[in-house]
Amino acid sequence: MKKKKSAAGEKRRRYEHVPGRVRMIELPVLALLLALIVESLSRASVAKMFAYVAQHPLYFLYNALIILTSLTFSELFKYRRSALFTLCVTWIGLGAAAFMVVRERTQPFTSMDVLMLKDAVTLTTVYYTWPQIILMCGAVFLAVAAAIWVITRLPRRRHVNYTASITAVAGLVILSFCLCTLGVSFGYFPRHFEDLVDCYNQYGFATCFTFTFGEMGVSKPDAYSTETVTGIVDEIVDADAVQPTATPGPHVFDDDDNLAQPNIIIVQLESLFDVNTILGSAYSADPTPNFNRLSREYPSGELYVPAIGGGTANVEFEVLSGMNLDYFGAGEYPYSTILQEATCETIAYDLLEQGYATTAMHNHTATFYSRNEVYSRLGFQHFVSVEYMPYVTYTDVGWAEDIIMADEIIKAMDATDERDFVMAITVESHGKYEETYTYREGDPEILALPEQISKNRFANYLHLISQTDNFVGKLIKDLETYDEPVICIFYGDHLPGLDLTADILSTGSLYASRYVIWNNYGAKLEGANLQAYRLSANLLKQLGMTGGVITKLHQSYELEPEADSDYYDKLEMLQYDLLYGDQSAYENGVNPYRPVNLTMGSVPIEITSVSNLYGRVLVNGQNFTEASAILIDGTVYPTAFISSAQIIAIVPRTTPISTVCVAQLTSDGTELSRTAAFDMNSAG
Repeated sequence: MKKKKSAAGEKRRRYEHVPGRVRMIELPVLALLLALIVESLSRASVAKMFAYVAQHPLYFLYNALIILTSLTFSELFKYRRSALFTLCVTWIGLGAAAFMVVRERTQPFTSMDVLMLKDAVTLTTVYYTWPQIILMCGAVFLAVAAAIWVITRLPRRRHVNYTASITAVAGLVILSFCLCTLGVSFGYFPRHFEDLVDCYNQYGFATCFTFTFGEMGVSKPDAYSTETVTGIVDEIVDADAVQPTATPGPHVFDDDDNLAQPNIIIVQLESLFDVNTILGSAYSADPTPNFNRLSREYPSGELYVPAIGGGTANVEFEVLSGMNLDYFGAGEYPYSTILQEATCETIAYDLLEQGYATTAMHNHTATFYSRNEVYSRLGFQHFVSVEYMPYVTYTDVGWAEDIIMADEIIKAMDATDERDFVMAITVESHGKYEETYTYREGDPEILALPEQISKNRFANYLHLISQTDNFVGKLIKDLETYDEPVICIFYGDHLPGLDLTADILSTGSLYASRYVIWNNYGAKLEGANLQAYRLSANLLKQLGMTGGVITKLHQSYELEPEADSDYYDKLEMLQYDLLYGDQSAYENGVNPYRPVNLTMGSVPIEITSVSNLYGRVLVNGQNFTEASAILIDGTVYPTAFISSAQIIAIVPRTTPISTVCVAQLTSDGTELSRTAAFDMNSAG
């Protein structure tokens, strides 16, 4: 028996017998094959892959070199084939992820998407049905099980020549790095990935994904020093003497109303753009009549944004901070990186210092992009997320409808005595756009459309932006009669993920959105084509206001700096100094911006009375929402929303109750805030 067991053990312990010279051929061939597969997936087309290889053969070979370098790490393991198999599956998995991401949002798949996996998971039910999710989970489970089965049965080597293996790995790593460095130096590779779509198309998936992996933050400029930064600050300090260029209008308010400091509202409209800019398109009616009317009657222009199909938070960040995303890592979301720990000067901080109350508003969950944490480091005193909005209605795929935002903006302004700055971000017209969408009464009909765009998906998109446009119309109607001066800026955050290409757009750019500046007191403002990171500074300059050093820098230069201007170098220098450097731009190198005490909601949620009748705990109060949950002695109980003044929970009749409070919970159970405890004993 012992001999049989020993023989069986030897049979299971299979060894690999592959000569080194064979592996020298095997790995490059495998790398080339993987490069072809990954490019086909990331471009969602085998034909496009072959066209890319024909047009950019050297870039394709560099992609294969990167993959080869990663595969060579398998030579460091005894279970070489198992490691090699795992690496191959990983690359194919990345290609599949790229295929799914590009299909839904156009913006390419980057390493930051891996780091943002938690937020991505929350959107799974939006983009996929439950049968699809179950099928995908089953497929992943089977794939993992099959991979484990294969890995455990692959042979291992008797010994590893670590000297040769380490030499091969190190040699390829150095070669890849040197080629990259030389490529950047001689202009074959970009220093900054300003247009991710074009970069992925030209340089390939493996190259771009690798370049984005671990590349976060603003790189230290070669000329960076305290003297250089202070010199920049000295040059722009005169921007404190900014003179208003906006001409006051004829509208008369109360004597104490100061037209020099109007309420300022910035509304970021999800995926909205003028669909009439699509060449060869025609519709039975204008899908966004309110927005387009404002664009004709008030100052407006093209707003060049850093994203397409997704990346809402990055457009928001540029508008608020005045910082250029091009200087950060490719595909990076500062909300998820540096702003997790650092404050950043913004228009909110600028206006806070001038006596404004600052409110951020978004009809989506507070934790998305960590906004409930980040906003305190951007200068906001209040954050009104969907959990603080009562009577919210939803689209078929689960996005909150935008119409609720009109009332919430007015409520936020009425809740303060000061002038208000409100940054509102909508969500209704976010993808996914349904392939099976059918026409609904009132929808504009598509009379003509380029063939490359899915007609059904586009029809769904038109329906959604027409709903968003209704919100724009309602908000303007409410603000027209508001008893304080108001300036409101509307803009689309990015183009939708709908197979758009620059050649079918009259703007000639996938990054050109539209903005308009409206006001209710007849002020004469100016619109111009500009980058998103210059929008806030340009508005403040017209109002005779300034702010932090970034704002002052923008206000010191024309909206279109000369080609030989040092404006961009100075902007990059200041961005590095303020977020990653010595903060020499600030007096004594001390950051004056401190995290603000962020209050969730614009109005307080309060309990006025609690009654317990046979296990039914009825809580009376004010400003409750569907996200309100009753806590009894610290334990959350399932809660039913009756109205903004009443909620109820059913508990076991024998449950002792000492204290009751109400918490606002996200859909995953994260607590955002809670009321003061209501003492049942003292209530008598």
